[in-house]
Amino acid sequence: MTFLNPLALLGFIAAGIPLLLHLLNLRKLKTIEFSTLRFVKELQKTQIRKLKLQQILLLVLRTLIIVFAVLAFSRPILRSTLPVFGAHVKSSVVVLVDNSASMDCSDDKGSRMKQARDAALRICSALQDGDEVAVLTSSDVGALQKISFSRNLALINERVQKIHSTPRTTSCGSMLRMASSLLSDAQNVNKEVYLISDMQQNMFEDLQDSVRSSFEGTRVVLVPIGQKTTILGQNLGVDSVAVISAIIQRDKPVDVEAFIRNSSDQDVHGAVVAMSFNGQRVTQAAVDVPAGQVRSILLSASPQQSGAVRASVDVETDALELDNRRYFSFVLPPQPNVLVVGDPERRSFVEQVLKLGSGSDAFRYQLTGPTQSATLNYDNFDVVLLCSNPPSGENARLEEYVRKGGALFLFADDDIRSTGVLCQLFGFGNPSDLHLDATAAAGFTNTDRQHPLFQGVFSSNNSARATVESAKMTHAEPVHGGQEIIAMQDGSFLAESRVGEGKVLYCAVSPTVQWSTFPLTGLFPTILFRSIPYLSAHEQLGSSSLCGSNLQYMMPKRLSSSGRFVVSDPTMVESTRDAALLPAGAVLSLGIQDQCGVTVVKNPQGQALCSFAVNHDRSESRLQFFTGNEAQSQVTKHLREGTLVEQLDADSSLAGAVARARMGTELWKLFVVLAIVCAITEMIIARRTAIMSAQPA
Repeated sequence: MTFLNPLALLGFIAAGIPLLLHLLNLRKLKTIEFSTLRFVKELQKTQIRKLKLQQILLLVLRTLIIVFAVLAFSRPILRSTLPVFGAHVKSSVVVLVDNSASMDCSDDKGSRMKQARDAALRICSALQDGDEVAVLTSSDVGALQKISFSRNLALINERVQKIHSTPRTTSCGSMLRMASSLLSDAQNVNKEVYLISDMQQNMFEDLQDSVRSSFEGTRVVLVPIGQKTTILGQNLGVDSVAVISAIIQRDKPVDVEAFIRNSSDQDVHGAVVAMSFNGQRVTQAAVDVPAGQVRSILLSASPQQSGAVRASVDVETDALELDNRRYFSFVLPPQPNVLVVGDPERRSFVEQVLKLGSGSDAFRYQLTGPTQSATLNYDNFDVVLLCSNPPSGENARLEEYVRKGGALFLFADDDIRSTGVLCQLFGFGNPSDLHLDATAAAGFTNTDRQHPLFQGVFSSNNSARATVESAKMTHAEPVHGGQEIIAMQDGSFLAESRVGEGKVLYCAVSPTVQWSTFPLTGLFPTILFRSIPYLSAHEQLGSSSLCGSNLQYMMPKRLSSSGRFVVSDPTMVESTRDAALLPAGAVLSLGIQDQCGVTVVKNPQGQALCSFAVNHDRSESRLQFFTGNEAQSQVTKHLREGTLVEQLDADSSLAGAVARARMGTELWKLFVVLAIVCAITEMIIARRTAIMSAQPA
């Protein structure tokens, strides 16, 4: 026998009240007036015994009334049937269905997702009048949709039939906590929780979570799927993708490294790995992946048009489809707009180099003098090249421009004082003033060849930091701050600094032959050509997040002036979103990501600003499962101490096992009847006892 409301058993304390009153009454002396003692002698001994027996019977009946009433409120259940009082316990049932990506696998019994749906339907088929049920999936955790109990079995069956595997992943603990919260609104005292899952090990990776679910008085039942079967076929998955190219340009190769995982127990040879840009396959290669290991493969292709590129890396179809593709993205901006500030004689070499690049549509440029730059809006340009220092009044505007995401290339100037102000403003510190004789000209001491400016420029057999074609310098203003790219005597020849959301490059010489031979070297056009796309590339590489996450993005200040953006979701459906304008920038909320793919954010004019790749949790590719007993032990760790966990096989007898578990008799009606019978009997006996006590002996 079990009790659905065990706290009511505390009422048994009240069962001692009749006994206490009986004992107190025995101590009271009752005065009876009589005329002569002869009436006492005539009292029959049998009548006295009968009176005492009735008093004891009254005591027992009054005690039983309280006992039966307490038992009725505690709602005891007998695991057998009695006539009249029924044979089904009304229950509130929560069915948890794991619909994560691993459930999409097939085994000897077919699709595991279909097996899970069938198991849920068999559990619901055991429902009867008065029962209520709620069906929760792992993808419901954290969703905005409100799940509640229902007594409409047809509606529940329809919901179960619509359950399908999704790329969202959740933990066992999260599902159990959601079920515990839902059961707090249950109408029936008898509560049941059924967890239907393949018991993949990644579900139980949050065991450090200190919040454990409370299921006091609740029956927790595991229904493992695929315990005695084997997944059909091999499984390769794209574990992760990394874009290696630091500078992405139109018609220039983009290098990508993909990591392929083999989660099966057989080696895979010659698996085809393909890369696609905007749905079009652009390259492919083959890879061998030993069983249970991860191998990387390099892919390279050139984007043909500007804008957002929705890219993916794919492997061949196998046992688990969802992990065969992984998305990534990047934005190929339109032609950078470059402003060249400087006197004609100082900018002449820069102008000659830019003329060569502008013909290939790589960028556009505009020339202006130092004083005329005050009339221009820097925000209209992606990169500003300072061949001559502008008036000091422009320093504040330049700083604001860079902090908002602008880009600046700063050459040294004859006025070292004004150069020093700019260097300190942008994090390079105070420059040195180096003058040397032509016979002892300074040169480069080492070069950071791993910097994005030089990626792919030099042969790979040279060391990472080595000298390159060095310019001979008789006048230079090296600095000691920022990230050193090319070193020279007494400081950095070329350095980089990040200020706010923008980037600044500093060159320690003026772009003239009066200072050095730098404009005559092959390194000069290389640095200029590569610095323009490097400096102007801010949001080229898209961010990455997991399916099911709530995606929020802090838009750069230079992109958030209007606060209104156009969002193109993975299905290419566009919608207009308003960002929350904050002092730090505009926060764009994209909501919970329910599907894998690439989301692109555009300005109202349709220009792509940034992109986001949403993928499944790569842990779903690790097809490792707990056995039934191991899973039962793992689930117990998520529950309060003392909670019992059972296990049922997901076969055709599941409905019968669930029905038998609910079979029984709620005895509260019986105890109510017994309490009423005792009360009526007590009234009759008490009346007779009162009459007998009033009669003279």
